[in-house]
Amino acid sequence: MNWKKHVLEGLTLVVAGVLCAVIANAVAARERKLTLVGTYPNALKAPVQAPTQAPAPEPRPALGGAPVSSPAPAPVTQKRAGQDTGAPPKPAAPRPTVTPKTPPAADPLARFTPHPDKPSVEIGYAEVKALHDGGALVLDARRTSIYEQGHIAGARPFSVWESDVDEKVTRLFDERGDPREQAKPIVIYCSGGDCEDSHMLAQKLWGIQFNNVYVYKDGFPDWQARGGAVRSGTNP
Repeated sequence: MNWKKHVLEGLTLVVAGVLCAVIANAVAARERKLTLVGTYPNALKAPVQAPTQAPAPEPRPALGGAPVSSPAPAPVTQKRAGQDTGAPPKPAAPRPTVTPKTPPAADPLARFTPHPDKPSVEIGYAEVKALHDGGALVLDARRTSIYEQGHIAGARPFSVWESDVDEKVTRLFDERGDPREQAKPIVIYCSGGDCEDSHMLAQKLWGIQFNNVYVYKDGFPDWQARGGAVRSGTNP
């Protein structure tokens, strides 16, 4: 039973120590008392510090010894657009005028294309008028004496029955030897109806590479009856 004796002695020593500590704390001075365990709600709260204000700048000493305070910076004012600045307004620069481009006029003769497979194509007054107004070459296949009595204004005499017809055809080829010139339309006319002079002349021109020839099937009488421009004499 020795162990029970030792346990009892240990408990006795612990109780005696606690009693001594309580008694010593009761008779001790205030600053030496032990803080007992308890609840402290404000223990974790930090005291609020008042904001610190930067010290005012000290006045700089002047040359004579008197303190001189630093001048406050002048306020910067910004003027809005259109606000009077005292100076006369600058005149606005004139806007450049833009002239619209006019598209190039269409070629009135563009629809009359070459036809190398046949000597000529018969056309009426409307087509002849368009070709005439567009500057196409017009040839009169009638005799010169009839041509001088009256012909389409601007037409050249090319009588197919006169001896100089081949010379005139050759001269025309020299004038239009370039293939681009030969591709331009040519109008031939005679007296219309049963007259074949214009077709005969067209055959001659086709034989020397003029592949864009047109025959006015109703001839000069139709042109004159419709009020087309007419001229008399030896000049076109």
